[in-house]
Amino acid sequence: MAQRKTKSPGPLKRWWRSQSEYHYQAYTFMTLFCLAASLYSFILLFFMDYASEASESMITLTWVGLIGGAIALFFVTPEFFYFYEKKQTLSEILSLDSRAEVMRRTREAEIAADLLGKGFQSSLKGHYESLGIKVPRKYASLTSSRVQPIGSSEEE
Repeated sequence: MAQRKTKSPGPLKRWWRSQSEYHYQAYTFMTLFCLAASLYSFILLFFMDYASEASESMITLTWVGLIGGAIALFFVTPEFFYFYEKKQTLSEILSLDSRAEVMRRTREAEIAADLLGKGFQSSLKGHYESLGIKVPRKYASLTSSRVQPIGSSEEE
């Protein structure tokens, strides 16, 4: 039986896959930029007298900003919220003080840290070390940094 040949990914796709630790930051930037462009264009077109004052080419550019930003948001926003959910999950796990609960959610935390990059991996490693949990081999080469989760304060 003949086997199907798989097409190797192009250079741009290979580069994007190799930069996985920057995906969260990139999706955050793209989402904010597209939202700002769409909102700015919407305000110019519908709430100001821009349509009557501007030249025809500027009105066309504003429509392109509105429609292009909305279409880009349609594709980028779900990815952003996927990464944001992983960041919230990891932040929640890092705020836990119960060793047993952290060990129960180890797999979930490691998947989130791997998706979010080296900074989050080192925070997870530091949390493991502070709770006395064995650090996985893949995090052994990282320097651990114990970062307080957002919204929590340590009493002295």
